Amino acid sequence: MNRRSLLKNISLLPLATAPSLVAAVQPARTRSVRFAYIGDTHMMPEAIPQKGVAACFQHIQSQTDKPQFVLHGGDIIMDALVSDKAAVRKQWDAWNAVVKAETSLPVQYAIGNHDIWGLASAKTDAAYGKAWVQDELKLAGRYYSFDKNGWHFVVLDSVQPKADGSWYSTRVDEEQLAWLKADLTKTPATTPVLVLSHVPILTATVLDFERPNNPIDGKTTILNGLFVDNAYQLTDLFMPFPNVRACLSGHTHLLDEVVYNNVRYFCNGAVSGNWWKPGPHRNTKPGYAFFDLYDDGTVERQYVTY
Repeated sequence: MNRRSLLKNISLLPLATAPSLVAAVQPARTRSVRFAYIGDTHMMPEAIPQKGVAACFQHIQSQTDKPQFVLHGGDIIMDALVSDKAAVRKQWDAWNAVVKAETSLPVQYAIGNHDIWGLASAKTDAAYGKAWVQDELKLAGRYYSFDKNGWHFVVLDSVQPKADGSWYSTRVDEEQLAWLKADLTKTPATTPVLVLSHVPILTATVLDFERPNNPIDGKTTILNGLFVDNAYQLTDLFMPFPNVRACLSGHTHLLDEVVYNNVRYFCNGAVSGNWWKPGPHRNTKPGYAFFDLYDDGTVERQYVTY
C-alpha cells in the first residue's frame, strides 16, 4: 500500500476508533462575584503605610475589570495588643482617613490579632478586647455571614483570649462552631460557600516559619499561632457540606494554596509585605488578590503586586 492509499484509508476510519481525539464538552459557567482581598495592612500614622494603603486602593480601582467589593482579612492596624489608648486611636484615625479618601468600594472585615486592644492595664475600659475594633468597623458581631450574587460568605473570628485571660490564642471557639454549623445547615446545598478568617485554617506556610527553629535532628516544630489550633474541628465540620468551596486568610504574610477534602485554602500575602520594611517577606511581595467566583462553585485567584 502506497502512502496516498494509506492516508485515504485512515481518513475513512470512524471517529469512534479514536475517542481520545474528541475534546470533552465543558459546561458553560458564569462569573457571579469578583472581589479584591486585602489583608495585613498594619496601618500606622506614619507616611509609608498611609501612602502604601492608598496606592493599594488606587490600584484595585484602576483595573479595567473592577471588583464589586473588598474583603479585608484582618490586622488592619499595626498593633493594638500592647499599645496605649492614644496610640491605638492614632492608628484607627489613620486607617479611617485613608479609607474615606481612597476607596468608594464597600469593605467587609475579619478581625485580626493586631486589631484587638489587649493592653493588660486597660481591662476595665469598655473598649477593651474586641469592643473597640467592632465599633471602628461597624461590625454587628465578631463573626457573621452575608450573601452576594448566589454565593454565601462566612466571616469567622479566629483570635481568642488565652486561658489566663491574656491575648491571644488562634482558634474558633465553641460558641462560634455551633453558630457556623447552624449557618451552613440553613444555607441551601446548591449555594457555594466561601469562608474568611484572619488566621489560616490550613496552610503550608507554617513550614516556612519553622526553619530557624528546627535543628537538624529529625524533628519538625511548627510554631504556635500560625494557624487555627482547632483546625480539625473546622475540617470535620465542613465534611457534610460539600458546598463549602474555599477558605481565605492572611496572618502569615505569605502566599499559598492548599487543597484538602475538595476545599481550597488560600493564604493571600499582605498589603504591608514585610511590615512596611523594604523588600518581600520570605519571597512574597507586598500585594493583594482578586477572586472570581462562578455559579458552578469554582474559584479563581490572581495575586497582584501593586
